[in-house]
Amino acid sequence: MKSLLECQEIHLSQLKKHFKIEKQSDLFKLKYKNSINAILIRIPFKLDEQVASLAGLMPDGSLIKDLRRIYFHQKKDDSKITLFKDLIISLFSPNNKIFVTKDRGTLKSYINSTTLAMFFYKILKIPKSDEQMRVPAWIFNSPKRVKIAYLREAFAMEGTILKKLTEIRLITKDKDFAIDLQRLLAQIGISSFVKPRIGGIRRTLQYRLSIYGKENFVLFKEIGFSTEFHKGRFERLCSKYGI
Repeated sequence: MKSLLECQEIHLSQLKKHFKIEKQSDLFKLKYKNSINAILIRIPFKLDEQVASLAGLMPDGSLIKDLRRIYFHQKKDDSKITLFKDLIISLFSPNNKIFVTKDRGTLKSYINSTTLAMFFYKILKIPKSDEQMRVPAWIFNSPKRVKIAYLREAFAMEGTILKKLTEIRLITKDKDFAIDLQRLLAQIGISSFVKPRIGGIRRTLQYRLSIYGKENFVLFKEIGFSTEFHKGRFERLCSKYGI
């Protein structure tokens, strides 16, 4: 039985179902069908903190529905664009360019790669843009440190702290994603509430995940916030509650 401290692994037999594979030194070159673009990975491929962090960024990203492009945008913290790019290079060594552009004050990054998009979809279980966002199933069965890595980036993307310092909140349009996050938080001892609301510029149905109370804030400190704005406010929240 696999230790709870060990990361899950993706093995050669699982990858052969979807990709053409060629060994290159200590790495493996993967291509999807006749795709021009390849990726290089280690096999077994460990679903570790780096992979969880990349998955956690995807609520502010998009796996384009034709599975030819992975897209990420960011308004809160430009360093997340760098993180997105660095994680892809570190984990997959793609042989094509990762583009970074700016449009109306928003930094955007994307990579055109059917192979990488298929890896995200088939292996990492990242939903396509025409599907509801979900927490990838493997996260729930991963060690605590991997769960925390995912939650840290997910809350950096979609979370906030109220000015009154009474609530940590995350807003999403996807009900299942909110419930997934609630379940994942519960696995590390944090209780939360999910409620529907009408919000946003277009006044659409959204779901609010809320975390209250000193006991939960103490546990959330292990997750923390990775964006500068949230860091400062979270420090003030911790100070208010003597954490």
